[in-house]
Amino acid sequence: MTTRPTPEFLDAPFFPKGMTTPDPECPINGGYFAAAADGRLVVQRCTDCGARQYPPELNCHACYGFNMEWQDAAGTGKVWSWVEVVHPAHPALREFGPYMVALIELDDMPEIKLMSAVVDAPLDGQVLIGAPVRVVFERTADDLVQPRWRMA
Repeated sequence: MTTRPTPEFLDAPFFPKGMTTPDPECPINGGYFAAAADGRLVVQRCTDCGARQYPPELNCHACYGFNMEWQDAAGTGKVWSWVEVVHPAHPALREFGPYMVALIELDDMPEIKLMSAVVDAPLDGQVLIGAPVRVVFERTADDLVQPRWRMA
């Protein structure tokens, strides 16, 4: 049995106050946020056919079954694509930025790609496709925990 590394939680929220946040009680993705609160990155897995998927849905994208569970991911990946955000997309970001949002390919589940902020990414085009990253967890002001990424 492999032991999971100790999860890393950011000392302070990455994004400023006032950001729109997802509902951690949502029946579709509530398990994702509950796992993040425990310092775990998870994706959905269909118990009928074994397909894994992200983002979470009510049913499986492969077989259309409704028997979904949460599977732990290792929490490491590679930058598959990225964009440096320089124009605020939300009023709370008016004085924030620039920052990087990346599409992360998980090392242990390469069929899964997650989009998220990379909290310590070098800016001005300095990130290489394939650069290694690892998950960290952001606890927001309302105590919601969301996965983010850090350069590895």
